[in-house]
Amino acid sequence: MNTVKVLIIIVLLAGTHFHSFSQDPHLPPGNLGITNLQDGNAPAPGWFYLQYVQAYQPDKLKGPDGNTISGAPLINSLISMQQVVYISKKQIAGGNLGFTVIVPLVKLGADGTSHLPSVNPNPLGDVIAGPLVQWFNKKLFGMDFSHRLELDFGIPTGAYAGKYDINASAHLWRIFPHYTFTLSPAKNISFSMRHHLNYYFKTIGTEDRPGITYNFNYSAEYAITRSVFVEFAGYYLTQLQQDAHNGDHHFFQTNDGITDTRERVFAYGPGVGFIFKSGLFLEVKGMQEAGAKNRTEGFRGTIALSFPLSKGR
Repeated sequence: MNTVKVLIIIVLLAGTHFHSFSQDPHLPPGNLGITNLQDGNAPAPGWFYLQYVQAYQPDKLKGPDGNTISGAPLINSLISMQQVVYISKKQIAGGNLGFTVIVPLVKLGADGTSHLPSVNPNPLGDVIAGPLVQWFNKKLFGMDFSHRLELDFGIPTGAYAGKYDINASAHLWRIFPHYTFTLSPAKNISFSMRHHLNYYFKTIGTEDRPGITYNFNYSAEYAITRSVFVEFAGYYLTQLQQDAHNGDHHFFQTNDGITDTRERVFAYGPGVGFIFKSGLFLEVKGMQEAGAKNRTEGFRGTIALSFPLSKGR
């Protein structure tokens, strides 16, 4: 029997755990299109507050061969993430040392089946925190180049209760280093990318562990004025490793007949960004998914806000 996973997709850094409709562990959500435009740039050292709101509406579930699976529950989501970033004037390797903390809130729902999964009403997702190094105003082959290296930890502090099919917490620990840059080859043109490598520990209380994944966000950007940008942006996720049970990466193939537990998805779409005199940065974008395997495929709409709270010391 060719059985597939049903994944709860919500976005970045809020984890969701869904256990009743699958035979293998789910990937905790990652940063899928949360940050794109000018992502490698930061204005200056200091304290920053960031707010992200993303809505996800799936329209189909795809199997391991990219085939559409009918009759499965589709999980829609609305997430609000609060992030605080501090970039100091203390330097390491020519960059500025800092740290970040993220707290997500998640609203989840399900449709597409007469047997809807139960949802934990507590919206608190898993806290994300970690150190970073930001390099300002560098050059790469004569082109403007700003970049950042960060090491984040996903801490299973969010809402979880075994009586619910869907929870806001991934219910596991995560480590995910990522590297972000913005390169400007011409005055009004820039390219931004964020690369993530995601390692997951065992789901708490089980022997199940999701396989390692790699994902990136991308953006090709044009500055209409110094304060108005348009972009073509998106993301890509691929799972590099089969899910495992008790260290066995072939367990779900052998025991449940799942031909391939690895997930994949690609997305693309337009966006626009504004920089205001107050320092407020606003980005609005929409992205359509395609090429999904072992997960749902749908549309993500995102609003991102960034505001400086103080100057660095």
